[in-house]
Amino acid sequence: MFALLKPDVFWLIVANLLLGLITLSCFAFLAVSVIKDLRLRSRQKREVARIPEDHLSGLKDLGITILSEGQEIDEMEHQM
Repeated sequence: MFALLKPDVFWLIVANLLLGLITLSCFAFLAVSVIKDLRLRSRQKREVARIPEDHLSGLKDLGITILSEGQEIDEMEHQM
């Protein structure tokens, strides 16, 4: 009890308490960030799971398609 009345010890305890609070707030921020990231990942997995697998089965090897067969739009309008 009498050690707290000494200025050197008092400021050491105050500094340690402040550093402890800063450390706890950093851990809390980290925990909240990890929880948000895990929720976002699980939400994305649920959204992907809603799309039926047979709907996407033919699109895996499709590649890039061009409806105009590489012709410019002006040329296509003249052909019609």
